[in-house]
Amino acid sequence: MASVGNKKDTLSLNLYPMMDIFSILITFLLMSYSTDPVSHDVNAGLELPDSQTMISLDEIPAIIVTKSELFVNDKKISDIVNGEVPKEQLGESYQGAIRPVYDELKRISDANKRIAVATSTDPALLGKTGALTMEMDKGHPFKLMKRIMLSAQQAEFVTFKLVVTRLEN
Repeated sequence: MASVGNKKDTLSLNLYPMMDIFSILITFLLMSYSTDPVSHDVNAGLELPDSQTMISLDEIPAIIVTKSELFVNDKKISDIVNGEVPKEQLGESYQGAIRPVYDELKRISDANKRIAVATSTDPALLGKTGALTMEMDKGHPFKLMKRIMLSAQQAEFVTFKLVVTRLEN
C-alpha cells in the first residue's frame, strides 16, 4: 500500500489488485502467443494448386577461421600456418587479397545477383551489395582479417557481421 500526502489529506493506493490484473493480462498474452504455423482445414470440394520453389533465397556466406583452417560456408578454402595463408594463394593483382576466398565469395555473389534479377521487380535491389558473417579465432593477427575482408570487398560483400563472445558483468 502506498500513501501520499500529510496526515490530514491522505491518498491511499493499494498496489496488490493492480499487480493481479497485470499478471493475469501477461499470462493471457503469453498463453495466446504461438509460434506454430497457421493450420487450416481445406474444404473437401476444393483442390489447391501445387507449388514448387525454382530458385533459392539469397545465400549469406559465413567465413570461419579456426586456428589452422579457413572455411567459407563449411567448405575448406585454405590452411592457416602461423596466422597466415600460404603465399601462393595471395594474388598480386588482388592487392593482397586471398584468391581462393575471393573466388568462392564471387561465385556466391554472382548466384545472388542471378536470383535478384530473376525474382526482384525493384531496380534498387538489383545493385544491392552483400553481407557476410565472420567467425575468427582471437589468436590470429589483424592482418589476416584484413586480407579476408579485402577479398570479400572485391567480391562485392561490404557488410560484415563479426561473431564475438559476450562478457558477463
